[in-house]
Amino acid sequence: MTEGFWTAGVTAAFTTELLARGTAARLRHGPFVVLADLRRAAIQPTQVVDALAAMMPRALKVTTLPIAAVAASNLAKLQTERYLKGANCRTFLDVDEARRWLAAARPAAREAAAPPAATM
Repeated sequence: MTEGFWTAGVTAAFTTELLARGTAARLRHGPFVVLADLRRAAIQPTQVVDALAAMMPRALKVTTLPIAAVAASNLAKLQTERYLKGANCRTFLDVDEARRWLAAARPAAREAAAPPAATM
């Protein structure tokens, strides 16, 4: 869960940790879904949003499965959609709706992570 206003330093630290933890999770478990709870986050300064947008192409390579973000307001949702762009990304205002969307992806997640079936 994120909250409050971010500075350039907080954004840089977040980027480093997100990429490291995401890569470690992918290497250990394979593709995974993501639920980002942004309901306590403030509307961020342009510099923070620009830094997140610049980081996002690398972050989106960590997993190919769905990434859901939950925002507290329409304005926050619009801001999140400015940087969280990808075919596998959606931003929601309702956490239960986000969870349902992610749950619908679980069968695909199992298929993507499973080794190919042996043939005789």
